[in-house]
Amino acid sequence: MALAVLLVGGAGLLIRSYLLLRDVDPGFRSESVVAVQFNVPSARYPDRDEVLAFYDGFLEALEGRPGIERAGIVGQLPLNGTSWSSQFKAEGWAEDRVGFEILHRRADQGYFEALGIPVVSGRGFGPQDEADGPLVVVVNETFAKEHFPGESPLGQRIAYDRAPTAESSWYEIVGVVGDQHQVSPGVPPRSEVFEHRDQDWSRTNWVVVRTDGDPLAAVPVIRETLRDADPLIPIARVRPLRQVWRQSMAQETFVLTVLGVFGALALLLALVGVYTVSAQAARRRRHELGVRMALGADRGDVMGLVLRRGTSVVMLGLGCGLVLALAAGRVLQGQLFAIEPTDPVTLLAVLATLGAVGVLASLLPAVQATRIDPVASLRTD
Repeated sequence: MALAVLLVGGAGLLIRSYLLLRDVDPGFRSESVVAVQFNVPSARYPDRDEVLAFYDGFLEALEGRPGIERAGIVGQLPLNGTSWSSQFKAEGWAEDRVGFEILHRRADQGYFEALGIPVVSGRGFGPQDEADGPLVVVVNETFAKEHFPGESPLGQRIAYDRAPTAESSWYEIVGVVGDQHQVSPGVPPRSEVFEHRDQDWSRTNWVVVRTDGDPLAAVPVIRETLRDADPLIPIARVRPLRQVWRQSMAQETFVLTVLGVFGALALLLALVGVYTVSAQAARRRRHELGVRMALGADRGDVMGLVLRRGTSVVMLGLGCGLVLALAAGRVLQGQLFAIEPTDPVTLLAVLATLGAVGVLASLLPAVQATRIDPVASLRTD
């Protein structure tokens, strides 16, 4: 019973943690969104302008297809890490003031709109943000709160250097967008900047597509559109955003499954074990119970006697198990989200469930004991 409390308690904590994690807003809408990745080869598109023109034409053609609501480009999908990080310095900051470890991602306005990411202040990317135009970035809310507390970051110019020089590139912050979780729903968003995909261009990108139904049903349409643009460019990867969201919690799901199986087995073993011990104890007292009944004890007295014996053992096991669970809780600390290993709601629920199982297992032998024939139990060989 004590070991059952330990295992079922751990499973209960992970279940509550998983449910809380599942309800975390990742910062984007994953329903009906699919992402495809491909590379525009340098052999046929040798310079930047040709690559950018290819992506522009592909997106325009794709959004004209039935079932496609919005499409955009991003260098790295959310909940999938980011490509690189750096330090930065804002224009006008003191010499010793530096921003550390900001994450970078390239994107366009179609990406934010396809995933339903709101522009909190300022503006998103627009047609005025050309490849050879003034360098601009959009930052997330965490960036604004951490590096510009109590003031607006809009209009601030930043360079990705600890000590900018004459050769440094300066980017103007034109907008602030909502946070997106970069690693998993359980890891808080970090400071992040988004460069326009034309100003930080790449041949390999993810194209995120919002559809009006099943996202996988739109993949043939995307393939056909890409084939019309260039039949020699294959799609390298296809990822529904809902699948990305689930895979970001793969570790938590695995641990929950394993511990859940052991918890269920522990619950079953506790039920069988308590019943077996209680039944064996009742059988050993068969002669005593027969004497009691022959001397006038009614069936309720006999049942209460056996039941008290079984439940006392159950209660002792629950107490020992609670001590073990509290002592071992720190082992699960790193696997839990938004709750403590000593969460009273979970532990009380586990104790109540196992207590009910233990009482039920003790009740069955107690009922059987009331069916003892006093005369037969007093007979000796």
